[in-house]
Amino acid sequence: MKYLFTYCNRLLTLLLMYTASRIYFYLNNSETIDLHYFLEFLEGLRFDISALVYINIPLFIMLFLPHNLRIHNYYHKLTNLLFYAVNIPFLLLNNVDIEYFKFTQKRSTTDFFQLISLGSDAKNIIPQYLTNYWPITLFSILQAYLLLKIKQLPKQKFVLKIKPISKQLFILVFASGIFIVSARGGLQLKPIKPINAGELSGSQNTSLILNTPFCILHSLNEKLLVEYNYFKKEDLTTIYSPIHLPKSKQINKQNIVILILESFSKEFVGYYNEGESHTPFLDSLMQQGLVFNNAYSNGLKSIEALPAITASIPTLMNNPFITSDYAQNKIESLASILNKEGYNTSFFHGGLRGTQGFYSFSKKAGFQEYHGMEEYNNNANFDGSWGIFDVPFMQYFAKELNQKEEPFFTAFFSLSSHPPYVLPKDYKHNHNKIDILETIQYSDYALRQFFKSIENEDWYKNTLFIVTADHTSGESYNKKYKNRIGRYAIPLLLFKGDGVLKGVKNNIVQQIDIMPTLLGEIHYNKPYLAFGKSMLSKESWAISKLNNNYCFITNKGIINNKLEEYPTFSNWGLKEKTSTNEKNIELLKAIKQEYNFRMKNNSLTYEN
Repeated sequence: MKYLFTYCNRLLTLLLMYTASRIYFYLNNSETIDLHYFLEFLEGLRFDISALVYINIPLFIMLFLPHNLRIHNYYHKLTNLLFYAVNIPFLLLNNVDIEYFKFTQKRSTTDFFQLISLGSDAKNIIPQYLTNYWPITLFSILQAYLLLKIKQLPKQKFVLKIKPISKQLFILVFASGIFIVSARGGLQLKPIKPINAGELSGSQNTSLILNTPFCILHSLNEKLLVEYNYFKKEDLTTIYSPIHLPKSKQINKQNIVILILESFSKEFVGYYNEGESHTPFLDSLMQQGLVFNNAYSNGLKSIEALPAITASIPTLMNNPFITSDYAQNKIESLASILNKEGYNTSFFHGGLRGTQGFYSFSKKAGFQEYHGMEEYNNNANFDGSWGIFDVPFMQYFAKELNQKEEPFFTAFFSLSSHPPYVLPKDYKHNHNKIDILETIQYSDYALRQFFKSIENEDWYKNTLFIVTADHTSGESYNKKYKNRIGRYAIPLLLFKGDGVLKGVKNNIVQQIDIMPTLLGEIHYNKPYLAFGKSMLSKESWAISKLNNNYCFITNKGIINNKLEEYPTFSNWGLKEKTSTNEKNIELLKAIKQEYNFRMKNNSLTYEN
């Protein structure tokens, strides 16, 4: 019985630590988590207990198997060592999401390990994160210290007699029963999974209810996408098809430049918001082009943005496309399509080769050239974390473009506005502590210097420019954007060097619409596959997926689809329900069906 009490006491201690982490998680993210019920914390215990009994299977085995090795000191040391070895890493991972959630809006899964294993950024970034977010670091050290203080184990000799044996077997069976019920999360028909979070409390705050170890464990054997069969094939194409059939006869080979600005939330851009602007140059640029007032990212990570923007592939699954089981699928992109039309294609990002999987994806997407920190070849401008500061690297970008033969297509991805925030020593900023707003202003200044370097070049007037963001920032200051939909709101500008494209568009657009829009603007005349639609068409919708929820933004409302429920909301906070438009539900279902089928069957290219 002593071993059962020891096991339960240790799990109870861990449960208290997980609860403390959940409280810290809430306090650190209270601006984006709308807590309604204390029941959410109680429901979280269900997922904590489930994760803890799985994690502590070694402890269960060491304590409950009846033998006399349990009375020896070396066995106690081994038991404790295993206890620390399996629990401390999971405690630390659980605490990582206290801050990391601001940037992903979900609990981390195995994609977190895939992300940090890309390239060699981790060795530069992790020490800075530990310093920048020192309260979480101290909190984690304290938890690990308290766990290391737990050492006491009973020394109860096992006697080969009927009564002691019967008692030990009873305890083993009883403990096994507790283990099974706890691991399953109750006596319901099926064991709980991340998608079950919120069922008891009726809450949308699934990330508060869940814990990171539970999500990691349940993503180890991530299931492949299911195939939806909402519509017959002949009916499906009348509702939605990713196949684009241009009617143009002759291509107009204009140059194309896509500028992807790291963490440029819509709320930071003065053009969209009354009051102080952090992007004076981008604001002035928007006066010269076609501005989209209702633009959204398709994801919340940089690794999700590149496939969406350059290949019209959104992340409508739990892992980013680049690190998913479908990363080897054959794809089409702006680069691969324009290569065949005689374009020079290139990708620029000032980071170390391998960062975010950009190098690998650029090659898969067909970019002929990749320019990164190694190609820049001057570590004097290294920020110490991610790569080359934006001003010098954008000047390098401008110099390279000025030497290219036309036509060319290029994509540039900035990096200085990514945490941990660092600025060049010779750059004057307003505050002692550098924050996201300071780095946004710096990147906007880099943009200004870039355009100064190219605006008088011959190729400039024959060039289409797209300026947008990879995703929004985890830091938000405007209440209007502190919600599920505002978290995806980004700037989007289309303009041409000769100034012929001007105005404002209010239809709902997204990153995956950029590829078909640009191909339409150059009158590309061959069929291709893209999940998005032209931003210049009358269609108006945007889609994303997070925590098993599809979010479908339309003019008629926002559909928040989980399993086969399709409630529609009229406000960004997803609180005010409104009547559901059946045509929009049909369209969402059609997109889900096409996406999953094509992803599973490696059908991401046009085939006649």
